Amino acid sequence: MKFWFDINTPKQINFFKPVVNELRNRKHEVLCTARNFREVNELAKIRKFDAVFVGEHGGESLYGKLHASAERIKNLIDIVDKFKPDSLISLTSPEASRVAYGLGIKHLGFSDAPHSEATHRLSLPLMTRLMCPSIIPVKEYTKYGISQKQLIRYKALDPAMWLRDGVEQLYKHNDLGLDPSKKTLTFRFEESQAAYLYGTDKSISFKMLHALKDSFNDNNIVILSRYTDQIRTLKREFENKATIIEDVIDGTSLLMLSDIFIGSGGTMNWECALLGIPNISYTPMKYHINEYLIRKGLIARCRDPRVLPKLVQKMLLDKNYKASLKRKSKEELSKMEDLKKLTIKVLESMKTK
Repeated sequence: MKFWFDINTPKQINFFKPVVNELRNRKHEVLCTARNFREVNELAKIRKFDAVFVGEHGGESLYGKLHASAERIKNLIDIVDKFKPDSLISLTSPEASRVAYGLGIKHLGFSDAPHSEATHRLSLPLMTRLMCPSIIPVKEYTKYGISQKQLIRYKALDPAMWLRDGVEQLYKHNDLGLDPSKKTLTFRFEESQAAYLYGTDKSISFKMLHALKDSFNDNNIVILSRYTDQIRTLKREFENKATIIEDVIDGTSLLMLSDIFIGSGGTMNWECALLGIPNISYTPMKYHINEYLIRKGLIARCRDPRVLPKLVQKMLLDKNYKASLKRKSKEELSKMEDLKKLTIKVLESMKTK
């Protein structure tokens, strides 16, 4: 069989790589396309993920997003038609969804983020099947035009796909200019160009970071940004006061060096939750997975810069908290379904349906 994967974010490289490798081991043909995007391009090199890069993100403006999407659809058509895949696999890629629908190609989609309204409205109605975590209510997907019969719900969280078999550690502290004798506090900026964050207070990242820097300047403070404009701003405000990661690196390997992670409640927080790494979410949004992991005690929530230092200090010093977190995260990950095995089974069964 022939399978086409379309990649739009760094997470999708980590998520799909185990499946792509297994399909190739089973002698299937695989085409991977990806959108040109700083983190995607560089992580693909780090992870040795072979992809054809087509089109761009389009930036923050609605006009830019629409124009880039239309161009990407046009450029994908000939590549995909020449390959003639049996199925497309994507995480709600609007462009790939439109191309697959137009060329009569079956589409297996994945989603753990139904709060991303724009991509879901544009992709879910065109899918053949959708795989999604069972902890997210069915109505979060059916409201976008896909029927409940088309859903395959799995008892796992997406990071389990690449964490289940262990983590390959790519770095040591010295590789990133960090002092191994000090605690490492890693801060991840929000995805400021994402459509679902329009209208939210994006100044919270800087307020939280200043509070962290003022209280823990004798530790390694690592700042992980998403866009080149964020890097320029951060260098003006925090150069010589923190380690600002300018090159794209493997995020999971960085987490393994971190004593505490502070992020905007997305995939890296969820990785920490399953790896037993103390972590804090400062997102203004209520994501189902985030809320689930907060209830489980695997993520802490904080959006008050005045409270943040006290919470970080407790996490650093409380050995019982850290031991309990490790135990709970191990239990949580161990009971999750084998996502790679399930995905392969679904894909190989789609030929006859």
